[in-house]
Amino acid sequence: MGFLEDAVGKTKEVFDIACKKTDEILTLEKQKFTLASLKSKREKDFAALGRIYFELVKDDEDADEDVLNLVDEICDKSQEIELLEAEIRYAKYQRACHECGSSVDANSAFCNKCGAKLD
Repeated sequence: MGFLEDAVGKTKEVFDIACKKTDEILTLEKQKFTLASLKSKREKDFAALGRIYFELVKDDEDADEDVLNLVDEICDKSQEIELLEAEIRYAKYQRACHECGSSVDANSAFCNKCGAKLD
């Protein structure tokens, strides 16, 4: 029985070590996931802050020249985006809803997203 007890004892010891290592790995992976999530949320906060600042300075003629140049670039890109989106909708025989801006079929009477009556 001594050999069997030793084998069971060693097996239990190996199992305990494996469980401990698994817990360590899970804890580390949870920490990595939390870190990535926090970084992503922080980037969204930076973007939101940038949007707020953009709205504050876009009509402020006394703002810093670099800021005004960036605001102009953002406005130009926004116009280009709107034009490209319109071209894509046209190519797909779609149009933008006048209420929510989502793409709808050109022949639709109502918006699929918000339900607005279309002209």
